[in-house]
Amino acid sequence: MCEKFIQIVYSNPLEGRDDEFNEWYDNVHIPELLAIPGMLSAQRYTLRDTEIYRAPGGSVPDQRYAIIYEMEGEVEVIMTKIREAVASGQIHMHESLDMNSWKLAFWTPRGQKAEAN
Repeated sequence: MCEKFIQIVYSNPLEGRDDEFNEWYDNVHIPELLAIPGMLSAQRYTLRDTEIYRAPGGSVPDQRYAIIYEMEGEVEVIMTKIREAVASGQIHMHESLDMNSWKLAFWTPRGQKAEAN
């Protein structure tokens, strides 16, 4: 049985290009990535403003958008397939993505999921 995990990607569009960035991400990028074996699901998020960012020790995150991908398999195998698909043109990147601001990380579940009553 393969291990399930998540990948969280934080990103920004270039200044003034939110509309085309979101159009590409939702209608092109996500479907192309989900066609890669091992990619199971995707959910995008928009940063919410809150006063806690301005509390002592707090800070506003650098990225305005996040996406959580659920994945299954070996990280390196899946990421190799993604890099190959980008190189071959199967996955289309868009010039509205700020390539200098994105960050990503992979996370494995730790313990059982806790839920409120």
